[in-house]
Amino acid sequence: MLGKLEEEVLLAALQAGEAALPSEIYARMVDAPGKSRAPAFGAVYTTLTRMTAKKLLVESAKADPGGRARRAFTVSAAGRRAVVDAMRRVHALGGFALAGV
Repeated sequence: MLGKLEEEVLLAALQAGEAALPSEIYARMVDAPGKSRAPAFGAVYTTLTRMTAKKLLVESAKADPGGRARRAFTVSAAGRRAVVDAMRRVHALGGFALAGV
């Protein structure tokens, strides 16, 4: 079962695409419509590390524009299943339709 922050991080990582940098994932979360308050960047970074340990994300290295190696994250198959399961639970409890799930 995913916590709310984990769910949001996974959704933002899916939007950011393959090998997304933490800053790219965080930017998606901050710019999300209807978001009243963004989580701290440190909380998101810690969540990325925790979700990698849970095998929901796959970590790789990616060079930034300055050529420095940075951590990058891609949602794993288990992460995709976790998001779908979370949305199904919300749907079952809330009773509203989900498009494409």
